[in-house]
Amino acid sequence: MAEWPMPTRIAGIDRTMVSGDDILNGDSMEFCAHSNLELSLDRWQECHWHLHQMEANYHEPEPFRYSLNSFIRAVKEVPLKLQNDLQRHPEVRARIKPLLDTVLTNELFKILGKQRDFIVHHGGLNLKSRGQIGTTEGRKIKLSFPFAVHPWETSDEAYERYKEMCRTDKFLRGLGPDCDSAPALWRTWMMPQFPDRDLLDVAFEAWTLLGELLSGAVEAFGGKRFDLSMRCRHEPELVRIKRYSQQEFFMAVDGIDLGAEERKWRERKAQ
Repeated sequence: MAEWPMPTRIAGIDRTMVSGDDILNGDSMEFCAHSNLELSLDRWQECHWHLHQMEANYHEPEPFRYSLNSFIRAVKEVPLKLQNDLQRHPEVRARIKPLLDTVLTNELFKILGKQRDFIVHHGGLNLKSRGQIGTTEGRKIKLSFPFAVHPWETSDEAYERYKEMCRTDKFLRGLGPDCDSAPALWRTWMMPQFPDRDLLDVAFEAWTLLGELLSGAVEAFGGKRFDLSMRCRHEPELVRIKRYSQQEFFMAVDGIDLGAEERKWRERKAQ
């Protein structure tokens, strides 16, 4: 499993108790705005947590699917929790109604809502996994080509299958790493309802959509607009790629110890 830094709290959200100094500085209004939306903000921040779990488990099918399922369930609950939060605030509810309608009629949100219902009543989602295999030189991609990465297998399992094929297929081995490059595998998670879209991108779009809604609600209570730039998000290309050892590949596929070969070369050069 990839070791990602733990996600930070979302910028601008503070549900902790305020001090007397905070009140004097005018921060009590910010606290009041957030405390009025406690249920919906908590569920939205839960979505944020699940997003980072999806990133961290991107190359592990079961943990990724569990994280996605949890995200989808939490996403659908945010507008419901918001309506609960606003039961005693009809003026705010009326003010943000256009934002709420935008969310509820958004095609992406409606599709995710249907997937949530399917998860609850029928079980797992029908996820698709698209893969590529290739080589890199430093941070640059040297070569990549399509390679099946099945939705039920980890990226490591797909890579082991690729190495086994390279042992018997000289052409495929010729496309693999050389002394200047290292092997790498790319995968992308998708579902039929979002063809050709990375599910991480879909999830982040949904999170931002809800953030716009909750930000509008906070502003209606006199608070400050949220920072929705999601600076804690990891670069998507770095999430989708998994790099492997050049030395291990040569030993496992070709039976060549690159370290030993380098030592021999240096010894000959020193003579």
